[in-house]
Amino acid sequence: MRRNFLLLRGLLLALSLRTTLPAAAAPISRDDPESSDTSSRGISTARGSAVVVTANPLASKAALAALKNGGNAIDALVTAQAVLAVVEPQSSGLGGGGFLLHWEAKQRQLAVLDGREVAPERSRPADLLDAAGNPLPWRQATSKANAIGIPGTVALLWEAHQNHGQLPWAQILQPSIRLASDGFLPSPRLLRSILLAQRFGVAHSPDFQALYLPGGQPPAADQRFRNPALARTLRLLARGGGPAFYQGPLAQQILGGINALQASEPNFRGWSSADLSSYAVVRRTPLCSQQLQHRICTVPPPSSGGLALLQTLALLNQTTHLASSSAGEPQVWRQLARAQAWADADRLYWVHDPIDGAVPSAALLDPAYLDSRARAMQRANGERPAPGLPPGIDRYPYGRPDQDIEQGTSQITIVDASGNIASYTSSVETIFGSRHLIGGMVMNNQLTDFAFKPSLGGKPVANRRLPGRRPMSSMAPTLVFRKGEPVLALGSPGGRSIPHLLSRVLLASLVWNDPPARAVGLPHLSRRGTTLVLESNPPLPWPFPLQQLKSEASPRLQSIGSGTALIQKIDAGWQGAADPRREGTALVLP
Repeated sequence: MRRNFLLLRGLLLALSLRTTLPAAAAPISRDDPESSDTSSRGISTARGSAVVVTANPLASKAALAALKNGGNAIDALVTAQAVLAVVEPQSSGLGGGGFLLHWEAKQRQLAVLDGREVAPERSRPADLLDAAGNPLPWRQATSKANAIGIPGTVALLWEAHQNHGQLPWAQILQPSIRLASDGFLPSPRLLRSILLAQRFGVAHSPDFQALYLPGGQPPAADQRFRNPALARTLRLLARGGGPAFYQGPLAQQILGGINALQASEPNFRGWSSADLSSYAVVRRTPLCSQQLQHRICTVPPPSSGGLALLQTLALLNQTTHLASSSAGEPQVWRQLARAQAWADADRLYWVHDPIDGAVPSAALLDPAYLDSRARAMQRANGERPAPGLPPGIDRYPYGRPDQDIEQGTSQITIVDASGNIASYTSSVETIFGSRHLIGGMVMNNQLTDFAFKPSLGGKPVANRRLPGRRPMSSMAPTLVFRKGEPVLALGSPGGRSIPHLLSRVLLASLVWNDPPARAVGLPHLSRRGTTLVLESNPPLPWPFPLQQLKSEASPRLQSIGSGTALIQKIDAGWQGAADPRREGTALVLP
């Protein structure tokens, strides 16, 4: 009898919630161009001496094979990303960019490789404004040639391999070449993404339509899908190495394809050969902070995601009794949402390409500054937070832009048997990037991550579009250390919400001591402007009735398309977990 009563009570609560919260928005939006996969609730986990977690089972199998053949974490990373370019082109690929956080176990060195896209030399600050000086509609801007940045993925993979790889470069590209040439059965998520891209707009790209929508329909689920043009591109890279992308026949093919877009876009000034040949990966110092009794290290600007992640955790820790908290306490989740919003206010104002001067990351993480921000957050009565003035800065030098979003991203996390770790986030931006294809590659639209308006209120915007600059990102591949030893590695796609997602995962892992599967499977929330977005159909249920999440922000239920790849040290081995919201798979060596 009591069981029936509890079931009825739960049903009534669910029905009540549906009447008080708005329904989920359509999948195509600035927040979530790629919806999460709600068809499967299984969480892929694996435990062993070496672990790979990627967003697709074919990429995970290729990475594991590289480890079995004597390769290390970097060899496995290169082969996995090359495979993802074939089987998950909607999210990442050779025509995009990314950030790598790499732990070299023997030398005990942690390094960041920045392979973010770069604005070409003919870029102008007003490239994404209309004739009247107003920002183009975001959806329209995503398809423009002026939105495509000089890709950095190949350069990053090549530099990482040249410095740390053990297997021949050509060998680790073979799995991707075979899949592109011989074909593979398209996954449900790929087919769904093609339909989403069709709704989003592909009329500007005959090449996209010919490959992914032949006859106006996506490929058949039961027939092998082939990309012979991408196979040819990968063979050129296998023979010529990473430099072949930036100089030589392949580079000329890329330049020809890009500059051909001038015929339909007269405002596009094209790329020069120097735009490609001068591209360089930047080695940066990891951004680290002592948080939650661990040292947490992530990537610095031009990504804002790492800064926001560290600020969010610090603000949450100062306003909540975390040590005695649990996932079943709504107050912790409310404070997490507030901390996200206050961290966003800082990072979206202050972060830009460091080529134009240092970003005050250290000052923004100063304990006294964070204490003052935490007190202000507690006093605030629902107003939208403003950026703060960190120590040593007495004025606001920049215009304050609107919050911009990026999506269409993938995560790879790998640890090998020697303890080397690669946490790598890569992206082509929105679903299938710009939808332009060259050499079978999806070309990014990352330059929409710059502020569209270069100045506001008579002041320059920090993240303004300028030649040779890298737009602000939200990617935040992260490593966690305890007593100097790495104990956890993770990262996630999710656009501007990446630090929101990762802060919740780290809260579960480091404070609630949840195992990897539960840490990635628990629900997400994300503060977006004045709206609190609550995950509508999480892999694991909300640990309390959502009616208890009363907030000053208007709550909205919708899917949240995360894709966390997490690996954690447990006893003498490593355990990996792949986010079930995508097609992620964790595989191990025993």
